[in-house]
Amino acid sequence: MCGSSDKDWRPVSPPPVLKLELYDMDGNPVIESAFMQFLVIHTTLWKDDREEELTVVELPHNASSKRISAAAKSRKRGVTQFGFKTIEPGLEMENNLLGDYTASSSIVEDEMGERGCFFVFPNLSIRLEGRYRLRFTLIKLPSLCDAPQHMIPTCIASVFSEPFDVYSIKTFPGMI
Repeated sequence: MCGSSDKDWRPVSPPPVLKLELYDMDGNPVIESAFMQFLVIHTTLWKDDREEELTVVELPHNASSKRISAAAKSRKRGVTQFGFKTIEPGLEMENNLLGDYTASSSIVEDEMGERGCFFVFPNLSIRLEGRYRLRFTLIKLPSLCDAPQHMIPTCIASVFSEPFDVYSIKTFPGMI
């Protein structure tokens, strides 16, 4: 469900959990913590057709509106993963995806007792109702062992979630 204020926080449920699986040339699973400690996944919000990023959206600005708190205004930014959005007159940038966009790798045991590399997003919320997908981008952060020309983060892969619906309180159909 969605909410329009900072106090109206409804996390994405269930929270997204991603498992990274790496295999050697013989098809055996590889869990190399020295490499995996430099991996993070960054999340962005997209329309269900994957054509438009909606992590930050433009909303009509009303100077007398108290709906947007000072804290929310301080978090506004016109920068998306792919560059700057141009703000139209009378519109204001608003974060549509709230919470922790980035998760670092954790090597833990799954429900079957097998070690794996997981990324967990327990604190994501979406402000506006609609049909969306999450895009997860796997990024390798530089380490001190990297050559100087490789001291920038590297995008390794991206994957989209299945589409899902976000409801307002009034339109929420209830638990299935």
